[in-house]
Amino acid sequence: MKQYTLLSVALVPALLSAMTVTEVVQKTIETHPQMTMKRETHNAQKELLTSAKSGYLPTLDISYSVGPEHTRTIANGRETESLTRQDASATLALNVFSGFDTKYGVEQQEALILSAGNSVMENANNLALETASYYLDVLRYHELLQIAKENTEVHRKYLSQIKEKVDAGVGRASDYKQTLSRYEGALSVQYLAQQNYDNSIASFQRILPGPVSAADLEKPTIGNIPADNMESLVEIALQYNPTINVSRNDITVAKAALRRSNSAFYPRADIVATTYWNKNVHGISSSTSAVNPLGHEIDSGQNALLVLSYNIFNGMSDRANAQANQHKLLNKRSTLVDSERYIKAYTQIAWQTFESTREQLVHIEKNIDASAETVADYRKENELGRRSIIDLLNIELEYNGARNLKVTAEYDRLLAYYQILSYTGKIMEEMNVIQVCD
Repeated sequence: MKQYTLLSVALVPALLSAMTVTEVVQKTIETHPQMTMKRETHNAQKELLTSAKSGYLPTLDISYSVGPEHTRTIANGRETESLTRQDASATLALNVFSGFDTKYGVEQQEALILSAGNSVMENANNLALETASYYLDVLRYHELLQIAKENTEVHRKYLSQIKEKVDAGVGRASDYKQTLSRYEGALSVQYLAQQNYDNSIASFQRILPGPVSAADLEKPTIGNIPADNMESLVEIALQYNPTINVSRNDITVAKAALRRSNSAFYPRADIVATTYWNKNVHGISSSTSAVNPLGHEIDSGQNALLVLSYNIFNGMSDRANAQANQHKLLNKRSTLVDSERYIKAYTQIAWQTFESTREQLVHIEKNIDASAETVADYRKENELGRRSIIDLLNIELEYNGARNLKVTAEYDRLLAYYQILSYTGKIMEEMNVIQVCD
């Protein structure tokens, strides 16, 4: 009883320090540079909406210029004058009609904001799946490494036993050589398993930098899924998958851009009000003269005009822009179809894997139980001289092979579970991960 108490006390710190997959995904979403990039793109698009709406507001420009001017004009009797010229003006302009350019520009920008926002969600969704995948790989390859180490240790033990028999003259040298060959093979598999585990650590650190090992991670369990059949899952994926939503937003953006490009084929109307004040222009001094005996400025005034303009020809640029936007719209529609096909196919694959591995695990468990019992029987029979060490190695190999199959199937099923959540757009919700979008 005392031993169990001490063991429990020793395990408490390890359990408290272990990270869950939800905690790792949450930290990744908060800190990964890809998320920062997407959020800043979203913020930039929101700022550009103000710029798009500025077309509804008037513009006010004030200018002032000063400098020497040398003239000889009819106005000053063709006398050469060198004066300090000054010009000042204030212009207030308000667009009345621009072929709906501002209207569709605002629509386009609002669609870009939605697209950028969904792009943040898309990236978070993909990053959550990628993080879960690397998380599972660390645990997967660690378990496979432990099995490989145990297998190597079994081979080392049997190799030692058969060597003792050979040295004592009661064993066959061929059995020793065969066991040695298998031991070297087991050792090679262990080194490969160690390499895979080390690589999984490196991949995990690309997502979430910092020291980590399998001991730091808690093995996840399968939770809820959005539906219990393939057809319903595909319907949910086609409706809620963030990648598909981004494609739909991009189509809206392309439609607005196409309508906006047609504004070039309409006339433009602006109201322009100007006030101006000029001094010492065209060689006429503001000081007293025959023309201006009082010395007052003689060139100032105000006007308010309705300015109509209509481009007749600009080298086919407007037509080309409209055609280009038409092709962009067709491109975005094709992208949506491609995204839908991709998500549908991989949702089906994930579900099929999820169900197939569930059935596999039932039979693998039975295989492991039967192999374990056979190992125990072979060991007893070996002690009685009815089984050789080679027979023991064969059944040990079968037992460890079944254990490897179990690890692979378990983690394939866990990965398929997270893939289903990701493809249906429910991974963040199911994992209770908070998505921050400024």
